[in-house]
Amino acid sequence: MQPELIANFVSELLKKAGLSSMPENFYKEYTEKIGLEVQKRLGLIAMKELSPEAVDKFGALMSADASPVELSEFFQQNIPDYEAKVTQALKEFADEFLASADKLKNSAA
Repeated sequence: MQPELIANFVSELLKKAGLSSMPENFYKEYTEKIGLEVQKRLGLIAMKELSPEAVDKFGALMSADASPVELSEFFQQNIPDYEAKVTQALKEFADEFLASADKLKNSAA
């Protein structure tokens, strides 16, 4: 998934959670941390779905400093139903995040 798509996803998630009005420096740091968690989860899904041969090809792409677009194309070609799996993973992450945010809001009230 391309970095700007992850950034947009995180931004929308923070809006839904009612956290978009936090101080700018905290918002930026928090956005980066959430973005890294999203990338990590998507990476775990991708690695679980790749064949051993595709893992080797992925390693070669990473060594060659492949662009996010090249990586996205690689995953689409090597993981059946890649888009659906990414969509599901993002939905699950969003649901977990929003549930946690609600718990924190309710405990602080």
